[in-house]
Amino acid sequence: MKKRYIFDLDGTLMRGDFKNFTDQYLLEQLGEEARPVVGHIHDYLSQYERTFPRYTDENLSRFLREQTGVPFTPELIREWDELVVELPNTLEEGVLETLEELKRRNRDIVVLTNWYTESQRKRLAKEGILPYFRAIYGGDLMTKPHKEAYWVAAAGCKPRECIFVGDNVDFDYVGPKSCGYDAVLYDKNDTHHKSIVKIKRMNEILDFK
Repeated sequence: MKKRYIFDLDGTLMRGDFKNFTDQYLLEQLGEEARPVVGHIHDYLSQYERTFPRYTDENLSRFLREQTGVPFTPELIREWDELVVELPNTLEEGVLETLEELKRRNRDIVVLTNWYTESQRKRLAKEGILPYFRAIYGGDLMTKPHKEAYWVAAAGCKPRECIFVGDNVDFDYVGPKSCGYDAVLYDKNDTHHKSIVKIKRMNEILDFK
């Protein structure tokens, strides 16, 4: 029986226009000359996450400076993180009902996300769903797809007792499965190969025992 449900956040539990929000802020801070870099900032973040086991303001700013030549500073990273809390979000369809049912079943529900823990916690609180979660594991603790991130989120539970749910094939599906955990891809538009275990509606996760 699954006793611990481990959810990704962005693109899984909620959706916000993180890209446009981020692009606008960074262009305001760095100027139009940085537009080619800003347009690919999420590619740089993904590269950082695959390279470094955790987020720190100093490491991220140094990495972005070295990769792009743009003067990212730790102060800019901290302000960027603080502003993320203001990002307008929409809960994915069926999330609230699914969390309520898992709570009724007395399951452990946690979030494993690659952005900073405290700002993600505030975003969950703003949407009114923070009380459902036993713990929030952010990228300042450990980033996916590093194996330690999945072990930390499992919190000592056996692989057969956990299930990971997320929308990113590499980080939320292949990563936990490589550590021996069950994983389900949230693929609401049904765009991925049929060989992948996936759900199109969030409440379908309730059928996994």
